[in-house]
Amino acid sequence: MGVPDTEILAGLVFEQFNLLPKTGKPAANEWTVLSAVLLHNATEEKTNVVTIGCGTKCIGKSKLCNSGLILNDSHAEILARRAFLRYIYHHLKKALRSKLVNDDCNFEWNAENVAFRLRPNLSFHFLSTQTPCGDACILDEKQVSTVALHRNEDDDGAAVAKQRKVYYENANKTSNFADNVGSTLDSSVGSLVYTGAKLIGLGVQQDAMQQNIGAMRTKPGRGDRTLSMSCSDKLARWNVLGVQGALLDALLVEPIYFKSLNFCGIPQNELAIRRAICGRFVDREFHTSRFKIQNPDINFAEAVVFDYAANINRQNPSPTGLSWCSIDQNLRPYEISVNGMRQGVTRKKVNTPQAALKISKYHLINEFVALLRIEPKLIQKFQIDPNKLAEMKYNQYKQLAKEYQRAWTLAKQEYFQQWTQKPASLLEFCLMAEKT
Repeated sequence: MGVPDTEILAGLVFEQFNLLPKTGKPAANEWTVLSAVLLHNATEEKTNVVTIGCGTKCIGKSKLCNSGLILNDSHAEILARRAFLRYIYHHLKKALRSKLVNDDCNFEWNAENVAFRLRPNLSFHFLSTQTPCGDACILDEKQVSTVALHRNEDDDGAAVAKQRKVYYENANKTSNFADNVGSTLDSSVGSLVYTGAKLIGLGVQQDAMQQNIGAMRTKPGRGDRTLSMSCSDKLARWNVLGVQGALLDALLVEPIYFKSLNFCGIPQNELAIRRAICGRFVDREFHTSRFKIQNPDINFAEAVVFDYAANINRQNPSPTGLSWCSIDQNLRPYEISVNGMRQGVTRKKVNTPQAALKISKYHLINEFVALLRIEPKLIQKFQIDPNKLAEMKYNQYKQLAKEYQRAWTLAKQEYFQQWTQKPASLLEFCLMAEKT
């Protein structure tokens, strides 16, 4: 027996979401997006939810934080992934402390390679209640026509074209909703064919909302434009380099990929999702021994609906972000965020680590350093002065993952040429700030 079907996975996620505290969840007239990571144990034929993220917000360029204390991107997919990083660090610590194969620990410590390995019977799977913002939301003309013709055999090309014209006129009138939701449902065709994510590198007079197939985009939103890439683009990056990122890659024997991508919605979106996450890059070579472009299963749950999905009764996006991971309760696994910071922070603590979420850059680098302090062999491997761990900058730690950095440079040249470049100052903080 393999991984359960998507309806069952969604049911597991919704059940876990319902177990979380009510605090921070959307109000009666608010909606949000939910994303999650699930762990499947092939030996025990058991699947568990390990992280959940809910959110629709993203901060603009002017609000970026040089201390790693504020989350730039609080879309559900990103919150679930960052909670997943925290979950991995928790299990790596368990592996170091046990030094043995432990059924309660998902990773094994390999002293010979001075690295951690995911137990071979385990795999991770991704689920989201909505199609990722960006390219995955856009169906091309042929796909839209095919969907429309299947729904109404009397439709012809002219009718479909008229439907699209009416749709885009309506989309412009409701751009606030589209900006927040990231994509809009075309009721005339029955498929997601519009994204609020914005094209990159256009001239002043050009329309950043053009629905160009295959293009890279930044997150949707009004006002100060964000530098965060769309969820379609980020999922595509994870599909090439792994979901673990640079810091954890320096600690792992091999990268971690999602074995399946699962969505609540109609299967007609599969071609667009596959194109955005896998297909945009198939005609370009990528030569690395460590990283391989993946071809994950893409599945849909048609029979389940998220209670907090956007609809006529829930037209306002929730202002809060939620993140949870399956770690010890005393570590406060459930966090509520507003504008990328922990909810309820006093003004006096705004620029301190106490204001930062545990899934922020600042606290995740703290987790990395904690591992180095537990295992001296890691310090020796990376040739770091143990007395200067707190003085090293975030970017210096990321550079320890040499193979990852080489692969990312190659990937940007081949696939992600328009990936936004954030100011270098955002990566130059260190843990010395904790003493202030």
